[in-house]
Amino acid sequence: MKKIILLFALCFSFTQLNAQDIKNLGQFDANFTIDSGELKGKLGGATINFSGTAGPYGRVYVTLNFSNKLDNEVGLGEFTGYAWSQVEDVITQATLQGSWKFNGKTWTLYSFDSLTDGKIMMWQGDLNMVNRTLDLKVQQIE
Repeated sequence: MKKIILLFALCFSFTQLNAQDIKNLGQFDANFTIDSGELKGKLGGATINFSGTAGPYGRVYVTLNFSNKLDNEVGLGEFTGYAWSQVEDVITQATLQGSWKFNGKTWTLYSFDSLTDGKIMMWQGDLNMVNRTLDLKVQQIE
């Protein structure tokens, strides 16, 4: 019994040593409206185009490609995409990749993204197809 408790304590302390803290370097809201969309069939997913404002990036244009590669019926899947904005003479682009989950009325999206300005952004948001909105809480991480 002592060996089991010691093994459990050792495993727990090892996982705590390898835990990582995500440092938040600032956050902002991003609010988008659906501009267009294309449904590609059950297994083909969908592509949705958005535009809106995103904190220091001003007007932003986003394309998200939704899929369900695991072909599950529990209402979750993944997406990839692309975003870009222009503020004055600076164009910023981003590759997007994340997961989605259907909540009965809205979809919750989670993403980690790389930007051409050298930043990494993490965000969570809600996609409401009825209201044609995508509202995000975005934070820059280290």
